[in-house]
Amino acid sequence: MIVSARSALLVLVGLIPLAFAPSRAFAWGWFGIIVATCVLDALGAPSPRTLRLRREVTGPIRADQTTTATLRLSNTTKRRMSLDVRDAWPPSLNPSPPRRRVSIGARGAEKISTTLSPTRRGTRHADVVTIRSWGPLHLGARQVSIAAPLTLSVLPEFKARVLLPSRLARLHELEGTTPTTLRGAGTEFDSLRAYVLGDDPRDIDWRASARAPELMVRQWRPERDRHVVIVVDCGRAASALLGAPERMEVDSIALGCAPRLDSSIETAFLLAALADRAGDKVHVLAADSHVRARVSGVRGPKIIETLARTFTDISARLDVTNWSQVAATVEQTVHHPAFVVIATKIPPAGMETEFTDALSRLTERHTVLVASATDPDELRARRGRADAEEVFLAASAALSQRADEAGAADVRLAGALTLEASADLLPARTADRYIELKKSGRL
Repeated sequence: MIVSARSALLVLVGLIPLAFAPSRAFAWGWFGIIVATCVLDALGAPSPRTLRLRREVTGPIRADQTTTATLRLSNTTKRRMSLDVRDAWPPSLNPSPPRRRVSIGARGAEKISTTLSPTRRGTRHADVVTIRSWGPLHLGARQVSIAAPLTLSVLPEFKARVLLPSRLARLHELEGTTPTTLRGAGTEFDSLRAYVLGDDPRDIDWRASARAPELMVRQWRPERDRHVVIVVDCGRAASALLGAPERMEVDSIALGCAPRLDSSIETAFLLAALADRAGDKVHVLAADSHVRARVSGVRGPKIIETLARTFTDISARLDVTNWSQVAATVEQTVHHPAFVVIATKIPPAGMETEFTDALSRLTERHTVLVASATDPDELRARRGRADAEEVFLAASAALSQRADEAGAADVRLAGALTLEASADLLPARTADRYIELKKSGRL
């Protein structure tokens, strides 16, 4: 039984005669009358268990979108019901309003709408529906919690989407209107044009020049249908919480304070969309102690949708990443030379020999790039000199920086390329490196 604030008003009413004629018997009697009235009023309330419930929600949605969950209540009795209803959802969905008061007529129905504004990705399960049915005097109520299972999938936000148009423009310039004159392992013949001062003499087509009134040079364009493999580390390195930058820079995305995994996912999304538009075949792996997800063979507009659904429920674990298994999975996924991007934290030199061994194994056939997100808080700590505490933090950050540089040197000795950038800049810098390698003919 639930008692309303009106019962407190009745207590205050009883204090008036007690102020003029104090009496213990009157006080206990008045209290008994109030309790009995509340109990009788609660017993007179219609049972909330007679209601029929139906829940609906529009989804899935991205983490930056809002949706509406509807709860339809049907009164199966011949009495009017005055109800307080709480349609409970996890706090990360920010349900609004948290509760509603409705009145449903006999054999009537009422629909309650709750706005959901998620703050992070994942599959969210609705909690119970709590209903209070008030009596005629609104002094007492019956309350029940009824299970009405429902789920909402919140997809990753893909904040790096805003960077895609500018990178596509550079890609179209590279592949469309201005083919490169630089020939590399990843280029194919495109067309002929007249020689201009500054062109490489090795690109002169002497046979075509013999038939033309001027020298002709060959133009090359990056090959299409190359393989791009993106490996997202979901192990303990990805669980580190990275701080937010002091100010937003050009090409940075607003990740806020988030795990390193979020930056890796944004990097995978942007690079996958860019490589797909470039005509390359994209493969994405998520791994920690074992391979948790793999996406291959998806092209066109469906690739981002597929990746979003894949990463919806993937979170970082405190497991040690099995890099030998990652290397084996990459070799099983692609049987031709590919561009392999590994989004992870570069370990200090000599700390994870399995990681460098896996890189050496992959670089025998593939072009490998290790993209590492650095902590903006660590970058700020390196500049601290205001007091003794900041000096000690700066020394610790400098020591960590030297360890990272030594680790990056080990990665380069293994034959891989390295890229270190702030977590909010890593997606843009990785996409830029892909375009540079494409332009130089290395892919």
